[in-house]
Amino acid sequence: MTTSPKYLRLAELADDKEGAIRRAISLEAASYPIDEAATEFTVRFRLKHAPAFFMAAYLSDNPSEDAAVLVGFINGTLSPSGQLDEDAMSRHDPSGSVLCIHSVVIDPAFRRVGYGAQMLKEYTATICASHTHVKRILLIAKAHLVKFYVDCGYVVTRQSPVVHGTDPWFELELDCEAARRPVIVQVDAFTEEAFQGVPVAVVLLSSANIYHKDSALDWMQRVAVETNLCETTFVAPRRGLFKTNSALVEYDLRSFTPGTQVEPSVYAVLSAALALLDSTRVTTSQSLRFHTTSRRAVHCHFNVQCNIDNVLLVLDVDSELDVDCTDANVAAQRAVASALRVSPHAIVDVQHVATDLLVRVTPAAFVTLAPDVKQLVHLNVRDVVVTAAAPRDNRSASTVATVIHCHCIAPRDKSSSSSSTTTSIPTASAYHALSLYWTRVLHQPRVKVQQQEQPRVPSRRSIRSVTADVALLEHSAGSRLSAHGVVVRRGTLASLIP
Repeated sequence: MTTSPKYLRLAELADDKEGAIRRAISLEAASYPIDEAATEFTVRFRLKHAPAFFMAAYLSDNPSEDAAVLVGFINGTLSPSGQLDEDAMSRHDPSGSVLCIHSVVIDPAFRRVGYGAQMLKEYTATICASHTHVKRILLIAKAHLVKFYVDCGYVVTRQSPVVHGTDPWFELELDCEAARRPVIVQVDAFTEEAFQGVPVAVVLLSSANIYHKDSALDWMQRVAVETNLCETTFVAPRRGLFKTNSALVEYDLRSFTPGTQVEPSVYAVLSAALALLDSTRVTTSQSLRFHTTSRRAVHCHFNVQCNIDNVLLVLDVDSELDVDCTDANVAAQRAVASALRVSPHAIVDVQHVATDLLVRVTPAAFVTLAPDVKQLVHLNVRDVVVTAAAPRDNRSASTVATVIHCHCIAPRDKSSSSSSTTTSIPTASAYHALSLYWTRVLHQPRVKVQQQEQPRVPSRRSIRSVTADVALLEHSAGSRLSAHGVVVRRGTLASLIP
């Protein structure tokens, strides 16, 4: 029997909430030996003089703040000397740049379920995002708790000169300036081979506060221009609340092309999931829920094939569009054949799918496509998805799915004088349409889609191969998309959101 997830919210402890203050004092006394626990006077001093660094964790059964229980807190002060010593424990220098954490407390009744780690990570992210003058965070811990703090991002620096009780203490540090630099991971999506697939840059932001800054959108667009890939995606933990159910992790997701903000594609979603896995922010046993700018939630999980380096990313595509296929008339089929510069006899089927046009051609015609954009734009569709069954020698004898080819073309504006076409990457609805069409035609539950994508930048190898498995979901109107990805670059951005 699985337990319902709880919601943990971190907020400053209000100095006018006497009941909450007394509970914090009680938890402090219950969490440390008498000679190590802060006195009531010290707790109140820290709350009065450094309220921005005194944060409490509230637990509830739902996202609402009603009936939330204070289950823990963290407090600290800014060191006047830049060191964590005896003097720093009883003083606060508002102009200091080093934050000394004094207490990390969880109610004994709520321990050993991950609340402490989530509370500390959120506290650290909040400090880094909201207090840019803080350069370092210091704390001390006994030997048996060192691993806990290391797992939360802290580094052991020395044995502390502070003496409390008989056991030695160890000093740990977190470099806030380094933590503020966003991690950037470049993924080649929908491929098992580097420099194939669809290249996507993923920027991992540590805090929702950074993600939702007023200046964030302009900064994100500038980063997308700099990366100059088909899509640059920005990921951040959900704002305000985070579930304590470790099986599901939730993130916000935004995507940009070099020109504008766009709804994240399936390539962006799977790249974001792989980047989070690569940076150890999630594990293969966890599922992900991404929340996009259209307020649509996208679900993704991992399937380890044979080892951690061979992970299949699985995305459930809910069909919110009308993707029922409708036949095109004979005149339309002839217009399509002319636009693709193939014989009308090479056109097997033409289907209108929402705002796209799905065109099935013969395998022989597929490899000779030479689209004419001046004719394509008059079809009045968003994308033309050309598909064909792959030749027999291109099908693996061991696969259950039938291989089909796909080529997605985005006609330019009618006013364009160019006669060239822009190769597009299929949208989620296009993949769903391919799944609907081919599973019906072949009477098979799933198909393997291969696309030959023309790269943005000319190179010696002019074709990038894109591969995914698509299957209809039995009890919903969507499809399940499965694909691999390869991390080809890791680093950090020197530029920060202003």
